[in-house]
Amino acid sequence: MDIKSIKELAQKYTVEELNQFADEFEASGIPPVKTQDDPGSQMSDYLMGAELRVLLDQGMNINEATREFSKRVRGVLT
Repeated sequence: MDIKSIKELAQKYTVEELNQFADEFEASGIPPVKTQDDPGSQMSDYLMGAELRVLLDQGMNINEATREFSKRVRGVLT
């Protein structure tokens, strides 16, 4: 997980665009916006960026959204 790439995606693209990137990448194997070399990490960046964007669209600033998203990820991993 590259939080810098995820934050950049979330700030630059809409949820719909990020989901479209994920769909396109899954179908073609070619990343529309490349963030990493590993395909699994690339797909994760799109999907996590979309989740982070949802929080931004709810009115959180990027730091609050990142903190909240990281909390959710840690909760799943523990």
